[in-house]
Amino acid sequence: MGDEVVLRVDRARRAAIQRHHTVTHLLHWALHEVVSQDASQKGSFVGADKLTFDFNCAPLKPHQVADVEKLVNERIIENAPVTWLEVKYNHLKDRKDVMQFFGEKYGEWVRVVQIGGQPTALDGYSMELCGGTHCRATGEIGLFRIVAENAIAAGVRRIEAIAGLEAWRRAGEEVAMLKNVAERLATPIVDLDKKIENLLAQQKELEKQLKAMGQKEAAGAAKALLGKAATINGIPAVIERFDADGDKLQGMVNELKGQFKGVIVLGGAANNAVALIASVSSEFTAKVQAGKIIQQIAAIVGGKGGGRPDNARGGGKNVAKLDEALAKARRLLG
Repeated sequence: MGDEVVLRVDRARRAAIQRHHTVTHLLHWALHEVVSQDASQKGSFVGADKLTFDFNCAPLKPHQVADVEKLVNERIIENAPVTWLEVKYNHLKDRKDVMQFFGEKYGEWVRVVQIGGQPTALDGYSMELCGGTHCRATGEIGLFRIVAENAIAAGVRRIEAIAGLEAWRRAGEEVAMLKNVAERLATPIVDLDKKIENLLAQQKELEKQLKAMGQKEAAGAAKALLGKAATINGIPAVIERFDADGDKLQGMVNELKGQFKGVIVLGGAANNAVALIASVSSEFTAKVQAGKIIQQIAAIVGGKGGGRPDNARGGGKNVAKLDEALAKARRLLG
């Protein structure tokens, strides 16, 4: 009792919150204009550094996101007045043009925040029941940018956006990033798009060349493995270890299938992981199935796998037991 208290308001923080809160009203209105009148609010967050707005809707198309952002910024430039008025709830509870949470219990008096129109006339283009802090005019918001739009639950989307100085700061960061990329590529910013297209085309061509080299290498390795073929219980078989990843092993199996009729089981170790590939020619699938072989030997290397009777893949993490797994494959034929 009797203590003196000094209240200080962080004006910069309060102004940032006001910008994000006011632009949330514009965003809600713009979603109705661009997307659907049925896009109803499911939640929101307003802070000094950003806002989030949750609403029920199908995923927005990129052009819809762009149109919403453009419409909000047009209203900011318009510098429309932002006003508020306390009225009795029963005077407006049935008005469809005043946005409110239907089913929510309100008191006798409510506060309506209005954007546009004549102050106290309740004729603005955006009117919502709200008790938060707001700008006095939309021009104070400065700039609005949508930075993300994604799903947070079934049928519920979330827009994350920034306004004012936060939007200016983000724009500055992105321009700096573009300048950095342009410098590293020794290309003017205006030509970045064309430069990146050329680099992607070069990368695609290199990948094509690497794939061709890999196929050639696989063919050579497969030819060497043919010399190690054996007959186990009347079934021709190539069961060998060749340390490579699963894709390369599959390429070798594909090469072998064109030259060999029987059972092929290849196992390899790469990047601290085991890859297993099995193939069985149609002439022998009545006796042995590739999927069953992989299921049993993959368990030995601490993994799993499976597939069709004629082709299957698997893998695991225990590289030390790869040779044991291949020995098991030989016993399965015996």
